[in-house]
Amino acid sequence: MVSPTSKSEEKETPSPRNVYHIGGLQVRFPYQPYGTQLAFMSRVISTLDRSQRDGRCHALLESPTGTGKTLSLLCSALAWQQSYTSRFPKGNLARKRSIFIPDTQSPSSTEPSNVVEVEIPSRTPTIFYASRTHAQITQVIREYRKTAYRVPMAVLGARKRSCTNRRVQRKPYLNEICRSLIKDRMKPKCPEFIGTDEIVAHPSLQQNEVHDIEDLVKIGYTVRGCPYFASWDMFDKAQIVFCPYSYIVDQVIRESNEKKLRNKLRGAIIIFDEAHNMEDIARESGSIDLGEETLFKLQSELQDIAVEVPQIYQPVCDVIDGLIRWIGSKKDSLAKRDPQHYFSSWTGDKALRELEESNITRKDFLKLSKRFNMAIETSEKLHHLSEISLSTLQELLTTLGYFFSRDGNHILDYELGLQRRFIKRGDSSGKWTHTLSLWCMNPSVVFKAIVDLSSSIILTSGTLSPMDSFSSELGMQFGSCLEAPHVVDANQQVWAAGIFSGPNNQPLNASYKTNNEYPFQDALGISLEEICSIVPGGSLVFFPSYKLMEKLCTRWRQTGQWSRLCLEKDIFIEPSGGATGEFENVLKEYYDCIGGKKRLFGGRNRRAVDFKKGGGGGAFFAVCRGKVSEGLDFSDDNARAVIIVGIPFPNLRDVLVELKRSYNDTFKSSRNLLGGGEWYCQQAYRALNQAAGRCIRHRFDYGAIIFLDERYRQQRNRVSISKWLRQSIKLYDNFEESMQDLKSFFPSAKKHVDSKMLSYKEVIDLECVVQTEPETSVVINGSSAASPFSCSSGLTLERGGSASVNSHALKRRKFINSAANIIDLEKDNDQDMTTRKIEFGSDSSTETRARVQISCLLCRSPLGHPDNNGSSYLSCLVTRSSKKYLLSLLKETSRSEMPTSVSVIVTDCSLVDQRLCAEEGEEGVWCEQDGCVFNTIFCPFCSVPNTTCLGVQIMATDSSNVQFLSKMLFFSDHLNVMGDAAIKETLLEHKGD
Repeated sequence: MVSPTSKSEEKETPSPRNVYHIGGLQVRFPYQPYGTQLAFMSRVISTLDRSQRDGRCHALLESPTGTGKTLSLLCSALAWQQSYTSRFPKGNLARKRSIFIPDTQSPSSTEPSNVVEVEIPSRTPTIFYASRTHAQITQVIREYRKTAYRVPMAVLGARKRSCTNRRVQRKPYLNEICRSLIKDRMKPKCPEFIGTDEIVAHPSLQQNEVHDIEDLVKIGYTVRGCPYFASWDMFDKAQIVFCPYSYIVDQVIRESNEKKLRNKLRGAIIIFDEAHNMEDIARESGSIDLGEETLFKLQSELQDIAVEVPQIYQPVCDVIDGLIRWIGSKKDSLAKRDPQHYFSSWTGDKALRELEESNITRKDFLKLSKRFNMAIETSEKLHHLSEISLSTLQELLTTLGYFFSRDGNHILDYELGLQRRFIKRGDSSGKWTHTLSLWCMNPSVVFKAIVDLSSSIILTSGTLSPMDSFSSELGMQFGSCLEAPHVVDANQQVWAAGIFSGPNNQPLNASYKTNNEYPFQDALGISLEEICSIVPGGSLVFFPSYKLMEKLCTRWRQTGQWSRLCLEKDIFIEPSGGATGEFENVLKEYYDCIGGKKRLFGGRNRRAVDFKKGGGGGAFFAVCRGKVSEGLDFSDDNARAVIIVGIPFPNLRDVLVELKRSYNDTFKSSRNLLGGGEWYCQQAYRALNQAAGRCIRHRFDYGAIIFLDERYRQQRNRVSISKWLRQSIKLYDNFEESMQDLKSFFPSAKKHVDSKMLSYKEVIDLECVVQTEPETSVVINGSSAASPFSCSSGLTLERGGSASVNSHALKRRKFINSAANIIDLEKDNDQDMTTRKIEFGSDSSTETRARVQISCLLCRSPLGHPDNNGSSYLSCLVTRSSKKYLLSLLKETSRSEMPTSVSVIVTDCSLVDQRLCAEEGEEGVWCEQDGCVFNTIFCPFCSVPNTTCLGVQIMATDSSNVQFLSKMLFFSDHLNVMGDAAIKETLLEHKGD
């Protein structure tokens, strides 16, 4: 329900606008929240309340992309933190708690020595917000800027991203060089390290101002200071910390920096965003792969230094010598998997016996770990070992620590493996390599240490489904789980379909049993051709594996299907591995293609080619679990369709997959795990949901999500698809029928979204800080949160509220990218920006939509882009506009009084002759009153250049003018228009106004 803010509450809150009462707290949120966001924030607050009441409480929260998940997390967690002192004056965290420390285990003791009782200080819990990459952290901080909360913060990153010492910043082994320069902290040799305090004291960072790594680097260059160490200085007082996963999950990093991280994690609130792969991340953090060459390098360095300091390094050197001898003794007796791959593994007591041959015993591990720690600490101070060798030692000690921890209870959770592979080189030669592995099969071995340290862990992502495995795999109970609905109208904006057969009723089945058959491969190629001919803009096509994708592409090139696909769309292929930057280059080409830039062919004498006949745009062939499926933005035309071929089950022949399935079957009952087959299926559907999530990225987006495989006919193969999508899937046995429905979807969805955008009226400033009218507060208690304006489908009915939290941010980034160096809407140094308002939807009176031919009034040259038939008809909107820049242009050309509005013809840039459009890199003119970046367009065909001003191209906009982005606004008086009577009548009406 909605209730006005009380007088007492007004006193507590300086500005009562945008204050919502959720779970007993006042939460300041910069927009009118959706029902989804209110429910999400309610779950966060109730989880944190329970963590203080019961000692610990954790949450598993899924909210689809575009629903403002990040902003909801930040606002609710910070509101709870802010109220902590008054709500818990005695400090509920002041209690003893068991802490798990894997690397100090004494296997002979009765009680595990690595479980210790520690006194948790009574302090306000620190919020750790962790995401996968630095780029995602930058996006999170951008969302934090939008909130009304400002607390001491820190953002942690790698040295290589922060170093401002120009002499060393681009050198390999930067960490090693950095440590050597500052080993004497009293007389450091790095001048930037000396200037660290100058960064912390910089005026732009005072008053808890929001900053990211890039901001610190800019300041570092200005004052000649070190951003890396400045961030750690700010970490001491920080109440919210932004960092990559590794800083929390990886014990080596967690225990570094004088154990600052581990100490601050005690009693903390940890938010893992994009946490759908957390099980895999935890397993990898507790595992190690040691290549033979790495071991040889470490052995050589240890032997040299052991001569000088034998008491420290000789015991460690003996262990490495033992591992190398063990590999040599086993490599010729490994089980054959194929002619170029041999592998054997051991677990439990068998693994212990194998390790004993390398001088690693359960009885003496505590003593050995002390020797390892001594060698590591000495090398860090005196730089005896290279960075790679030091890192190898740390990882080996950490993994062995987990293996022997809890009095040896985790020995059965590990597989000791040895592989022998033949690695081919480019010249068809190659060599045999050997890799020793100690693989963790149970992620709770690693995650338990984090659970024991923190008071609350919140795992969240746009695609956590299926959720069943998280509790059993991570060894923790979730007090709250949520699968939030989407904010889009799934019936109007999403066409979700399972298509079971291609043309001529050929079954589509991409399983390993049938994907080698030519009838399937050919039917799939024709199906993709038909779909691409219908879908406008971009399509993402996801395959289960690189191997299948390459196999299909090879077949289609042989049959001519590839050429037919290329006639419909430009094809881009996600590279498998490849050199650094290769993927980024392909991605840029794809975005350029969708943006209307023609691809270049022909090597040195490249030429632009545009031979597509159908839906136009491009198709990106990618792989589930690849880079395209993880965290990239494919909003709007970048992905009008996501097509998923088959079901992305992991490779059954993969050694790790086999071992994990076997492990889960063995311990299904005793450790409450999913069975191997069930775990295997859940891995597939989590990857599928992640790929499907690339399509709908904000509330005004629309697109098709198509599952091409007859196995989706079975209910059991659809039940694990994300809840918001699963309920809308249509099932088709007839391919032609599905294509007819797909054809009708896109114009219908576009019309629905256009109507939604044009009728949506709001007042918004350029910083996206919306003041809701009237002033109201929403009261939400517990987990029963529901928007006062929400309908049963979960879609919030907008009544004067703001646009999607993420849609504005995504649009804004897109505008900045498309008009580089023109205007930075993120800058907040303009004081007027905080109060400037722009009215949305004011240019939409007296509209007529039609298909017309337009030509220059002076030279009569057609201005439309010719279609397949040579016709230059284009879809347009005839309306009036009061944009100040347009009016000023009209006054310049006519030398008459400034009019109040002007008749214009609005059409997409892609529909006109491309010689009218701005060239790449060309800057436009920012008109503050209009909220747009304009490029004036002249007729390119008139004999005298720049004579006939035809109107403007909109190159970028602020968030309230999104309907004008990439549009041409032509002066109707400067055109010759050929169309039906209604068009002429409308133009006459406009002239008479």
